[in-house]
Amino acid sequence: MEKEIIALLIKRDFLGLEQFIDLLGSDIVKCIRALLNHPEEITYRKEAENEVFYRIWQKIASYDADKSSLKTWSLTITRNICLDKKRAIIRAQNIIPMEQLPESPLVDDYFEKENFLDLLQNLSEEDQLIFLKYYYYQDTPSEIAKELTMDVTQVYNHLSRGRKKIKELFDPNI
Repeated sequence: MEKEIIALLIKRDFLGLEQFIDLLGSDIVKCIRALLNHPEEITYRKEAENEVFYRIWQKIASYDADKSSLKTWSLTITRNICLDKKRAIIRAQNIIPMEQLPESPLVDDYFEKENFLDLLQNLSEEDQLIFLKYYYYQDTPSEIAKELTMDVTQVYNHLSRGRKKIKELFDPNI
């Protein structure tokens, strides 16, 4: 079946493209949906789908059955197109990836740090440590739990109770 579809595609027969879409179209669409999954990317799915089928139509002569299956080859093309599309969307929206942000963009101001530390004095020592690690050093709850040899749910409970206590300082009616 695959060999017949490939032969038709190489001859530029649209019947081959129809059969290819019947055979692998749903897998390609699933791959596109998985990769272009953010709200701002959803509108680009159809464009990516068209580009994938066009690229396969153009590049089918370079397909080598000894190196991979038709499905693997097609999904690799799909993945690469989606990643290119994702990068273009990010560039167009001037989104800075998290790993490229400055070290501590949230606490650059000295007074913000002082206010934060003043608020922490109202918490227990353990809660202070967890708050510092989570909000100041931006450690993940799992990292904090591992370091303090406690369960991740306990870290979340400490954070929740600490936030509640700090809110009560501002509005005792809570």
